[in-house]
Amino acid sequence: MKKRIMVDMSATLIHHGHIRLIKKASEYGEVVIGLTSDDEISSKKGYQPELAFEHRKEILESVKYVTEVVETPWLLDESILVKYKIDLLVHGDDNSNLIPDNKIKIFPRTEGVSSSEIRIKVLKAKTQINNQKLMLTPGPAVVLHENIEYLKPIFGRGDDEYTLMAESVTNWVKELSGQDKLMMQQGSSTLALELAAHSFVEGKVLLISTGYYSDRLEILLPKSCDLTIYKYEDIEKINSKFDWVLCAYTETSTAFKLDLKKIKNKANEVGAKLYVDATGSIGLEDHHELADVMAFSSCKGLFGLTGASFIAYKNDLIPKTKNLFYFNMETQINKMVTGPYHAIASLYGVMKNHPILKNRVKKSKKATLEKWSNLTRDDKNQPLLCTYIEGQIVPNDENIVLYSPRSELSGSVICHFGEIHMDEVYIDKRIEVIK
Repeated sequence: MKKRIMVDMSATLIHHGHIRLIKKASEYGEVVIGLTSDDEISSKKGYQPELAFEHRKEILESVKYVTEVVETPWLLDESILVKYKIDLLVHGDDNSNLIPDNKIKIFPRTEGVSSSEIRIKVLKAKTQINNQKLMLTPGPAVVLHENIEYLKPIFGRGDDEYTLMAESVTNWVKELSGQDKLMMQQGSSTLALELAAHSFVEGKVLLISTGYYSDRLEILLPKSCDLTIYKYEDIEKINSKFDWVLCAYTETSTAFKLDLKKIKNKANEVGAKLYVDATGSIGLEDHHELADVMAFSSCKGLFGLTGASFIAYKNDLIPKTKNLFYFNMETQINKMVTGPYHAIASLYGVMKNHPILKNRVKKSKKATLEKWSNLTRDDKNQPLLCTYIEGQIVPNDENIVLYSPRSELSGSVICHFGEIHMDEVYIDKRIEVIK
């Protein structure tokens, strides 16, 4: 008479690791699957299984190595073996069942596969499916699986898990910014830019004009500022003294990157501190440490979800205290309002893969410059985020969203975030350019 061999499993997502273990067990006798119930999985693992018990049972009964499938609890003891007349329990090397050594046989787990790993792959596949729409916009252009990997109920006070996330993200973003202090809040980069201006900028102000995003800083300034505007190409003409110099490092509306070292030298020359709109440059370009204060958001070069904005600044700067509540850096620093919890969680997922994602932006940029080299600007002022092309972009399929810059241009601007969810670049195949 054949021995009865039990293999206990949840099999919420049945994979080849399960089948290989069952096959090994069949070498010792007829296989009885001890299958964990839905309620046991829910109480022990904290979620309802993807497949209900009856469907998991149906699948396992169809496996040729299986003789019988019975319902068993999460943890087995010798009474279960007696109940089902089992001679030997076979299990992977993660066994926690209370079975005597002479009644159990342990096999190594199949490497490279588990239900948890399959769930991550499903998450990746789902985000890739959702990202088939090619966004040529500056952000957010894709939703990465890293963005949603850590999304869960979190709160800004008394939640140790969120505290760890926030501290990790804060340290990472401060390192990217090259600044000493960082304030985060819920809202767009525009909110952070305006709050930073009202918290630090005063007196005589020099604004370096490169396009829409630099020029809008004028309306974000306190009305008491004495403002002078110079075009970027004319800054050598500046001789007056100023308290602050303002600029947009990457001008997305014209696909232009200014020389931040040059701007910093001019700021030093005129005795001013440097305020930088880093929305299009943070996480992508170097030398942010040259700024005295800067503002940016979570959804562009940081590759997070929308919703978080940041002000980063040097130790010697003290934000001005205001009589206002929400529009006040002190309020945000002291966590007196709801923060960008889930946007921070999305950045927590991104941090470890940020170099990979940045490299994918570079690949998209390279493919664009190589295909349309005769239509792009041949200069050093090319930002990584986007490329200016002298011509009209024509999509090759209907699932493409073009970027409409806020500055008037004779050509087009392509942004390079739309394919960062995958290793391959297809932008040069999915669009054409008509001069």
